[in-house]
Amino acid sequence: MKAAPFSMLLEAASKYNILALTTACATSCVFCSHHQNPREVEAYFISKLTMEQAENLIEFLNPEEKITIGESATRICEGEPFAFEHIMAVLELIRVKYPDTPIQITTSAINLEDTVLERLKTLGNIELNISLNSSSSEGRKKLYGGKEHMQALKAVERLREYGIKFNGSIVAMPHIVGWADLEQTILYLSSKGAATIRVFMPGYTKLTRIQLPEEDIMQKLWQMAVKLRKQSATPIIIEPSRIEDLDAVVEGVISDSPAAQTEIKPGDTILRVDGKSVFSRVEAYNRLFAAKNPAVDFKQQGKVKSGTIEKPADSTSGLVFNYDMAAENAVRIKRAVEKFSSKNCLMLTSRLGFAILKLVLRDCENIDIKIAENSYFGGNIMCAGLLVLQDIEDILQQQKIPEVLFLPQIMLDEKGRDLTGRHYMEIEQQYNLTVVIL
Repeated sequence: MKAAPFSMLLEAASKYNILALTTACATSCVFCSHHQNPREVEAYFISKLTMEQAENLIEFLNPEEKITIGESATRICEGEPFAFEHIMAVLELIRVKYPDTPIQITTSAINLEDTVLERLKTLGNIELNISLNSSSSEGRKKLYGGKEHMQALKAVERLREYGIKFNGSIVAMPHIVGWADLEQTILYLSSKGAATIRVFMPGYTKLTRIQLPEEDIMQKLWQMAVKLRKQSATPIIIEPSRIEDLDAVVEGVISDSPAAQTEIKPGDTILRVDGKSVFSRVEAYNRLFAAKNPAVDFKQQGKVKSGTIEKPADSTSGLVFNYDMAAENAVRIKRAVEKFSSKNCLMLTSRLGFAILKLVLRDCENIDIKIAENSYFGGNIMCAGLLVLQDIEDILQQQKIPEVLFLPQIMLDEKGRDLTGRHYMEIEQQYNLTVVIL
C-alpha cells in the first residue's frame, strides 16, 4: 500500500462526506480483504494524521448531510476510528461546528470504554455501526487471530444505558465459527437493541488463504434470515441482496420508529408516497425520509392499504429497504444510451447490477448488456467496484467490437483509472471505440 496524499482525504470529505482519520486496526480479522489484493492494486493507507490536518478536513464536510467516519468510498483502507488518538477531540470539534449534523461511526467496539460512551452520549446525535462478527469467546478467537476482544460485547451491552443508537453488522463465517454461532450473534445484537443487523456474505479473492465457505452459502444465509425474522423484530438484511426487480419491498421495520406505529410490515410493497407512485426502493426511502407525515399506499398480501407515517421532515421513517437504483440515475443512464441510438452499443456491468440495468434499459433496442466477471480478483467477487480494465478486455476479445462501450463509473477513480492504475482511454485507443462512463 501507498501513503494516501492529503488530497485524497480531502476528496473523501468534500465528495462523500467521509472523514478519513486512520488505517490503524484494532483487530486481526482472518477475513481481512486487505490481505487478498493482487500486488498491482493501488490501495492507500493514512499515515499519522495530525489534529491540525483533521481540523482542515472538517472544514470540507457538508453539515446538511450525515457525516461518516470509519468507512471508505475511495481507495483508502479505513481502520478503527477509536484507534485514532485525537478521535474525541475531532468529534467534539464537529459537534461545536455542526451542532445538528448526525454522525455515523463504524467501529469494532473494542475501544468503547465507559468514559468514551459517556462522551458520545454528551455529544448526541451519534449512531454507531458495530462490526461484531461473533458474540462468543470461541468464535471471536477463531476470527481474531486467537484473541477474544470480549470488551466489545461489554460495550454493546452498555449502549442502551447510554442512549446511543447502533446498527449491527456481521461478516458471516459459519464455515469457521459454525451456523449456531452466527445465529446466536444475530439474536444477541437484536436483544441488545440493534436498530438493524446486516449480514454480509464473506467475499474472497483467488489469493485468499483462509478456509472457503460452502458454495451455497448465500442460499443458506437467506434461509437463516427467514427463520430468525420469526424470532426477532430487528430487521435482518442479507448482503449482497442480488435483487432482480425495482419493487419497493420493505425488508424490515425498525422497532420504536414512526413506521412501527403503522400497519406496514416486512414483505409489504410501497406503491405511492403522498399520492405519487415510487420508481424503486431507493426512491421510496428518499421520499419517505424527506416528507413530513407522508401518506403511504402499500400492498400487503395482495391487498392495497393506506396509512400515514407520522414523522418530521428529513428524518427516517423506520422502513428498511435493500438498495437498488435511484430514479434520477435510471433517467441519466437511459438518456446517455439514447444519445447513441444510431450506434451499436455494449454496456458491461457486474453480476450484481445486471438484472436492474436490464429492467431500466428494456426499451433500448440498440444496446447489448453483458456481465463482466471479476476475473482479475477471482474468488466469489462480483461487484462493479472491483472490476478492472483487464476484465473488460476479456469480454471485448470474445466478441465483435461495439462502437460505443458503457462502463460503470464506480470501477474508476476521479482521474479515470482502475484499481491497477490503468486509464480507460487505453480501451478507446486499443479497440477504436467510444467509452462512456456512467
